Amino acid sequence: MRHKFHSSQNRNFPDGFETNNAILEVVPYKPEVIFIGTYNHGWSWNTSDFYYGRDMYMWPVLGNLFLHNFNHLNSKRTAALNQPTFYQLFDICEKGKIVFADIVKGINADIEAIEFADEKFVLVNNEYIWGTTNIGNRRIGEYSDIHLNNMGANRWLDDYVNEIIQYVNDTPSIKHVYFTFKTGGEWILNKKNEICNGLRNGVTHDCIFTPTMNGFRRNLPNPFDARAWSLSHCWVWNNLNHEINISKDGYGHFDHNWLMDNGVNPDNF
Repeated sequence: MRHKFHSSQNRNFPDGFETNNAILEVVPYKPEVIFIGTYNHGWSWNTSDFYYGRDMYMWPVLGNLFLHNFNHLNSKRTAALNQPTFYQLFDICEKGKIVFADIVKGINADIEAIEFADEKFVLVNNEYIWGTTNIGNRRIGEYSDIHLNNMGANRWLDDYVNEIIQYVNDTPSIKHVYFTFKTGGEWILNKKNEICNGLRNGVTHDCIFTPTMNGFRRNLPNPFDARAWSLSHCWVWNNLNHEINISKDGYGHFDHNWLMDNGVNPDNF
């Protein structure tokens, strides 16, 4: 039950791109930014083709930044709407000098985990249903960090924290770490803090608003009707001086020098 991209073997990545320990650590450029998320499970029904490859706004926004340099794509990337395309994802990575990692490795090998593919859930330790389920009065999706926190608190999960710290510290070209989550419960936040506390001097770290866009309008100001365009404005201008003000407490923004050095005009977003 390891991370889907623990290794890139048989993943059809272009030459020069490889993952190890779910870190995109072999790339044909010197990476400057690493995005860190939580988990991309390796269950049989996971159709994700790359990091953030399932029903998110991550790639449309990054595509607008590094491929188009203006707000072009707006719909989230899905299996039916494959924009940007699979190979364009790697073009974006190269243009932005971007790599990726996730914190959770998977279920500990000593813990029994039985996959029920038809129902799309995993029974963990013969007592916990990891899938879309009801917890109290809330309906929780299979990718919710609530599941990770619950299982992490029970010591059922392994993580990549040490591997991520070592990779960043051994890669002097990396200047910025962006976590694609800010909340998620004590276990996952403790892992995030371990990473932040272990980074070498000279590396900045911030949280950016979730690429799922959960909480749009309720939790994120929406300067534009288009979700992806509002998200890009938040990622580029949050808490900075701009005529269209956006201020989301607890979240940071992309480094403008990084953007401009790699062909992006922040004023376009």
